[in-house]
Amino acid sequence: MKEYLYIDSFDDDGQARFKVSDTPKIDYLIKENEFEKALIEINKTLKTNYSYDNLNLKGIILENLGEFDESVKCFDNALSLHKSSEIQLNKANCLYKWAKVTFFPEADYEKALHLIDCGISNIPDGEDPSEFYFLKAEILEALNELVDAHKCYLIAYKEFDKLKEFESQCDYLNNTQDTLINVVGSDFYGFTPQIGDVLTLVKDDDNEHDPDAVAVVKNGKTVGYVANNPYTLIDEVKSASDIRNRISDNQKIEILFIYLGEYVIARLLD
Repeated sequence: MKEYLYIDSFDDDGQARFKVSDTPKIDYLIKENEFEKALIEINKTLKTNYSYDNLNLKGIILENLGEFDESVKCFDNALSLHKSSEIQLNKANCLYKWAKVTFFPEADYEKALHLIDCGISNIPDGEDPSEFYFLKAEILEALNELVDAHKCYLIAYKEFDKLKEFESQCDYLNNTQDTLINVVGSDFYGFTPQIGDVLTLVKDDDNEHDPDAVAVVKNGKTVGYVANNPYTLIDEVKSASDIRNRISDNQKIEILFIYLGEYVIARLLD
């Protein structure tokens, strides 16, 4: 943004040429955080000079006053007069700030999600969207949309290879005909599951905590259990109670992948 007095160019001998801004008083008021006064002045200016520059300036002033709805309208009016990546970015940043206060402290998560999506769609090409995706991920977590939140975090961190791998996992979970389970408790047993591990399921008839318990065994030693608690299950997997009466003695499983950083997904082998 231009200041009250700014360097316009340099002479051949290196001397600076100064120029007064087209809106010197308004620019000065903005610099001094006098946004209410700046709003009065820009409204006067717009009566005689209804330009995209002045509309953009009014949008900036309104944004700083927390009048986000009116600010976005100003940016839209400016863009209708002149397509500019600068104005487009100002609009996107305004939507970001609006989404942020709507998310917290207002806790209107659905509205915040809509606003941040609008913000993302308005980011000009070449601008870094990471901060927008971080906020979207936080909003989605609050809405318990953990899969989409994880995708947004990966985009924000620019981990696109991991994003592709995660999307492949999601596609598999949603479309496979395999019977899947989640292995829990491996940390307790000092076991680190590896993709491709083939392990054995054994019904734990003497388990005093869960009559449907199914142990996961490697080389004759328990290294975990089939998840059987709602807090350790996802929709795409079966619980120990679901599979206990369907599995054979010494049923084999194969570890497929770690999902969302915590679910050890395995499939029952034929």
